Amino acid sequence: MARSGHYGRHLSSDRFPGVAVLCYHGVRARSTAVSDIPFGPLHVSEDELREHCSVIVKHAHPIGLELWLDALEGQTSLPDRAVLVTFDDGYRSVSTLGKPILEKFDVPAVVFVSTEAVRARTFFWHDAVALAEGEQTVEAWKSLAFDEWNGRRRECQDKTASLFSTDHPLAPLSPEELNELANDRVELGGHTESHVILSRATRDQQRSEIGDNKRWLDETCGRPIRAFAYPNGRPGTDYNTDSVELVEQAGYRIGFTTQAGFALPSERALERSRFMMLAGIGPEELLHRLSYSWRK
Repeated sequence: MARSGHYGRHLSSDRFPGVAVLCYHGVRARSTAVSDIPFGPLHVSEDELREHCSVIVKHAHPIGLELWLDALEGQTSLPDRAVLVTFDDGYRSVSTLGKPILEKFDVPAVVFVSTEAVRARTFFWHDAVALAEGEQTVEAWKSLAFDEWNGRRRECQDKTASLFSTDHPLAPLSPEELNELANDRVELGGHTESHVILSRATRDQQRSEIGDNKRWLDETCGRPIRAFAYPNGRPGTDYNTDSVELVEQAGYRIGFTTQAGFALPSERALERSRFMMLAGIGPEELLHRLSYSWRK
């Protein structure tokens, strides 16, 4: 169907029911296999990202956050097939491998950053735990209460400190790189201080995680951060009503979950849906999803 041009013809006269917000994480070099790193499927290859950007530019309309926020205020209208590219966590690979690709295709993006690991120059907690004890341990720890989780994950981050280097595929951005990444086409967003499962924390703990993250990013970027993504992001499971209220109180204008779906006009401003983007999604599969399967 892709070779026959079917998807292109279909999309050329199509209108998305909402914004297709694509949720990426890291970007893998060609020399790094999916099996080489924990949670490898979350890190698309540089070739896959390049193919995705090609599809988006040719068959849809990549937008930046500014255009969407202006449209929400009635100052402009969205194009028929609006796509917003986002990256969660704040991996260095988004800058070293992803940014040149985004720039080549002129695709805007929002990068949601968990700031503690950026400042401390260590692995994000889930990667540290997976490196030390395996991926299944990470999943088990997500259900722990905040205090117990916080103590255990810090121990794992200390334990894996000797493995850390700026060239590691799982390294986060440095503060300097983060500042350089942010420009007119790449906007930074909040993602809590430590990538905590907010629903496992008290209201005060959540306030600190959300507020401290935003204040540091505001100061680093020299302008207020406007978008937030909930870590893990499942509504009612990974965050709760307190989380949404605190995100609003912090001054965010738009928020994102990992609920699969187009971000519809009827959705709450601070709980917009996204589509998870994983390794192995080729250009034909992305075309099919944009045309058909994401509508179901």
